[in-house]
Amino acid sequence: MDGFKIKYYERQHTMNKFIEIKGARVHNLKNIDIRIPRGKLTVITGVSGSGKSSLAFDTLYEEGKRRYLMFSGTQFMVDAAPTFDQITGLAPTVAVEQRIIRQSNPRSTVGTRTKIGNMLAVLFATYGKRDPNYDDGLSLSMDMFLRNSPKGMCVKCLGNGNVYSINEDKIFSDGRTQLKDLLVERLLYRGGARKRLDEFCSYHGLTVTQPLHTLNNEQLLALKYGDHGKTSFQGVIPWLLNGFKYGEISGRQNGILSEAYGKKEPCSKCGGAGLGEQAMHTTIAGKTITDLENMYIRDLNDFLTKENSELFGMTLINEIHLKLDCMIDVGLHHLSLSRPVPTLSGGEIQRLFLASSIIAQMDSIIFIFDEPTIGLHEIEKAKLIQIIQNLVNRGNTVIAVEHDENFMRAADYIIDLGPDAGIFGGHRIFQGSFDDFMTCELSRTSPYLADQKKLQVKQTYSKINPEKMLTIENACLHNLRHLTVRIPLGVMVGIAGVSGSGKSSFISGTLVPKLKEFLTITDEDEETVFLSDVRVSGIEHIKKCLVIDQKPIGRSRTSCPATYTGIYDRIRKMFASTSDSIERGYGAGLFSLNSEGGCRQCKGDQVIKYHVGFGNYIEQNCDACGGTGFIEEAMEITIEGKNIRQILEMSVSEAIDFFGNEERAAYDKNICHLLFTLERVGLGYIKLGQQTPTISGGESQRIKLAKELGKQSGKDRLYILDEPTTGLSFSDSEKLIKLMLELTENGNSVIVTEHDPAVLSNCDYIIELGPGGGSDGGFIIALGSPEQLKRNEKSIIGRYLR
Repeated sequence: MDGFKIKYYERQHTMNKFIEIKGARVHNLKNIDIRIPRGKLTVITGVSGSGKSSLAFDTLYEEGKRRYLMFSGTQFMVDAAPTFDQITGLAPTVAVEQRIIRQSNPRSTVGTRTKIGNMLAVLFATYGKRDPNYDDGLSLSMDMFLRNSPKGMCVKCLGNGNVYSINEDKIFSDGRTQLKDLLVERLLYRGGARKRLDEFCSYHGLTVTQPLHTLNNEQLLALKYGDHGKTSFQGVIPWLLNGFKYGEISGRQNGILSEAYGKKEPCSKCGGAGLGEQAMHTTIAGKTITDLENMYIRDLNDFLTKENSELFGMTLINEIHLKLDCMIDVGLHHLSLSRPVPTLSGGEIQRLFLASSIIAQMDSIIFIFDEPTIGLHEIEKAKLIQIIQNLVNRGNTVIAVEHDENFMRAADYIIDLGPDAGIFGGHRIFQGSFDDFMTCELSRTSPYLADQKKLQVKQTYSKINPEKMLTIENACLHNLRHLTVRIPLGVMVGIAGVSGSGKSSFISGTLVPKLKEFLTITDEDEETVFLSDVRVSGIEHIKKCLVIDQKPIGRSRTSCPATYTGIYDRIRKMFASTSDSIERGYGAGLFSLNSEGGCRQCKGDQVIKYHVGFGNYIEQNCDACGGTGFIEEAMEITIEGKNIRQILEMSVSEAIDFFGNEERAAYDKNICHLLFTLERVGLGYIKLGQQTPTISGGESQRIKLAKELGKQSGKDRLYILDEPTTGLSFSDSEKLIKLMLELTENGNSVIVTEHDPAVLSNCDYIIELGPGGGSDGGFIIALGSPEQLKRNEKSIIGRYLR
């Protein structure tokens, strides 16, 4: 074989062994070259905002998707600006990001996503025992056990499981109320509803400023329930009901209106099951399909094994067991099949996807994960790492964006990006083995792994004041065992426990709703839950409660960190105060995407979305506005040469430099204060105008924290945080821990639900639930300081504390 052929085969052999990326430059990536070994486990690490997701998802996954669309026969392809020079060795690629839960169907459940719900429906249709009183003589079929099927759904609630009612008296009791002011925040008199109400008033000889008491009975009835199609206005009550049930009223408005006037209750006909009478009265071993779907997955697996020996050997039962076993292996034993997918955390939905991939027994695939260890206890991570390594052993390539130390130690290959975030990141700092990574001097991560740097752990704990306690009695939601717990105030309290041990049920499901009955709480919940059997005392020690969770910070694509924190309103006013704006008569609304400044074609979205088949969409920059989202007039106004879009494209750190100018700082000091706070919580890299669907749960939580910290500080506040270190590197976690400690030093209380031993080691007091998850959890297994838990044999987290 001549030299040319030898070199050719050597090159082909090398290409087969690696995925080669040349010149990656999307977002903050600095034209980097990367090699990723195929058939191995690779971890991409680096500080928050260093470019990890840009490499894994926006480069590798997007190119894999593009190639799929190119060869799938789609008739719609767009030549986008290239974000890399070349990628070779790329196989079929699938990826799950944390933020995928935002796009989930609200009626999708764990059972529907895994298809186990369908399998149970077949099981009941074939082997179910019918109540003779409800036997209509017709054969049972699978669709009779599916709440989304016309044959299976409850005729009253149409499969929803809940019925909605409206408190009419609360809306119409005050006869002095003008028609346009009927609902809180005048939400009836906005957008499309405003046009329809105007049409209604014009047809019936009314005005929107007319008080209710001036309407005759016929007009009032038409206003309440509609005028039988004489106008497009459907009536206040039908408008609200359709909005609550079918999402016709969007996002924040739905939350405000449902809390003010709406009431959601389990359907009296089906008891909340959403199923018809045939399904409700057909059983296997005395259990209905709803009973089985409401069981914890581990209990369901046991039930089908122990209670149904006559079904052993059946292919269907074996298939169900296989799926349930996989879900238990990846740490989802505490879920039920009825659990809605949108309520799952980012880590849980990734593990749900992982279980599906294992069941499918795929090979030669590139899997990309976004911090798969999120939400897992230290004791559960080893099992997950083993499962992912088995995925690799089957011939797949796994690439994970990850910060977990044990996960990195188990990796075959490490890629480190940085050295810092935003414009100071995007460089390839390292690629190679974990052992070689330990000697990398430029990395912000390797010093912590090599023990050259250590996360700060407090040496002395704050003293617990027995007179300043928050006491919860009879906490019994879900798997909680009628707990009575005393939580010390004025200190940092950690809530620990394995997945499904009852942490969320105790804090989010019990404590927060009870506090909500007595305090005004800043959280994003749309529903108020009343727990009459639970008692809480010691609330007099709290002036204000702030719930800082990982729910999205905005409901629309035009929402962004600047709008959520209030920075955007201040910037718009600054643009409106320029001499050019004053001269042209421009107001602040011209610089808003949701108002007169938004592009008429794309509605401020910056892109037009096209469906290209197979459930896939591609986005193309809007030609009308050039992808800015703004009309031309808005883009003509500048401050120091920067227009509104250029301001929104700035990172927080860049904006600090821009707005730190003496003249601009004098105009509005609050802008700089909020920006500095965002940087303090580790978000200096995030763009002011970054669309909220692209923001992870951990980032959302830190934006909420910055918003609250940016307000006037005070004492005796209670901060409730849910896994705040999600998505944070070692150095970023250290900053956040310091910030939480400052809160308690200033006379506030912090309750933090966490798995991270570094955070829990800095708590003054830990409440640990367990010992297991689901039906094996719900108990308090340990209480006390980190030192006390280290010595407590019953504590599970104690052995991991620093």
